[in-house]
Amino acid sequence: MIGIESIKTLLDYGFSFGFRVDEVVADNSPGGKKVTFPEIVGSLDLLFKIPTVIASAPQAYKEWQDIDPDEADELKAYFAAKFDVPDDKIEAVVEEVWGILVRIGNLIALLDADK
Repeated sequence: MIGIESIKTLLDYGFSFGFRVDEVVADNSPGGKKVTFPEIVGSLDLLFKIPTVIASAPQAYKEWQDIDPDEADELKAYFAAKFDVPDDKIEAVVEEVWGILVRIGNLIALLDADK
């Protein structure tokens, strides 16, 4: 059993990046739909994390192929706790799709095992 920490790291970064982009291009942000220099400077910490995130991707892929049912449920709940959109139906659909994607890793691992 490998664990799922790298997957959680990638999720955290993805959500942080998505929230920041949404914040920066919001109508009530300093530049409105245009990104201002101070907003870019305020986003540098996320940009500096990109190499670390890229470096953790291979480990996350290995973890994804080794997910057991309990870890799949944990990742689905982890995603659901962070993901929120105004439309509850769309939110539920996206969360279910995420749950399916989490479990596909085992299928890929099974197919690769024959090689």
